[in-house]
Amino acid sequence: MIEFFHTDEESRSLTKLDTEQPGCWIALFEPTAEELADVAERFAIDADDLRAPLDLEEVSRIETGPAYTMFIVDTPIRDKSLGDLSYKTIPIAIFETRDHVVSVCSVYKVPIVARLMTARGLHDTGDIKGFTCDILMASSAVYFALLQTLNHRRIELNAVTTKPTRGDLEELYSLDASLVYMKTSLATNNGVFERYQRRMTPSYSEEDFERFDDVVVENRQALETTNLYSEILDSTIDHFGLIMDYDLNHTMQLVATITLVLCVPTIVGGFFGMNLLGIPLAELPYGFAIVTGLTVVVLAALLLALKKLKWF
Repeated sequence: MIEFFHTDEESRSLTKLDTEQPGCWIALFEPTAEELADVAERFAIDADDLRAPLDLEEVSRIETGPAYTMFIVDTPIRDKSLGDLSYKTIPIAIFETRDHVVSVCSVYKVPIVARLMTARGLHDTGDIKGFTCDILMASSAVYFALLQTLNHRRIELNAVTTKPTRGDLEELYSLDASLVYMKTSLATNNGVFERYQRRMTPSYSEEDFERFDDVVVENRQALETTNLYSEILDSTIDHFGLIMDYDLNHTMQLVATITLVLCVPTIVGGFFGMNLLGIPLAELPYGFAIVTGLTVVVLAALLLALKKLKWF
């Protein structure tokens, strides 16, 4: 699927076009082989570069050539197979050609597009480098939004630490997996951006330097925030684990106490229940009552001792 977007001059926001116009943003989502071949021929883009972001294992990188500059960066999307608040990252390619910005992504409903459609103050799509920076900034903004969502859920789960369940712990592990994806992708993106920034030649304008510096700073802040939330989440998981271990130990201690208490009447009953002559108190009319009373006294003393030892 190919869609076309242009920046409205008054609102400085994106509007969708029915057909291609000069200076528009050409966005390919789940493209067919025919669409890729057509774009490759028209804009002199290498076919392998166009297909690269369709591989979900593709790493972030930058390629420069005579006809275009290619950015491949990771952007987050929801992973419904692992839960409502689970996320993973996929590659998206951005090509700076002479007259257009061309992007390729393997997923149609990618959050970065929704973010751009609601944004204001965007550069004109005909400003190739400016609009590329807008796309990269929108990707960092998506990371921030999802990080806030994940952290909010962590706070909600942390409020039930008085009695955490296995489901709560599994959800925390799911959140942690999402943060690992984001942290790894942001770190890779950060390396790519810094490498490109070092390669920017004096032919770039001062405005270009400043705009891309904003991209680097925004991505680095997203990475630092992810690291912070990841550390807090790891601490929360450890806390949940300690609480569940404590509850398990308390339960085992209670079971051991009950077993120890029940051993006393069992031993006494087994001793006096032997079918032999000469059992103590066997000839007394109140022998059973005496044995039962002594057993109750021993049980009371044992319970009192265990109570002082704080077994329960």
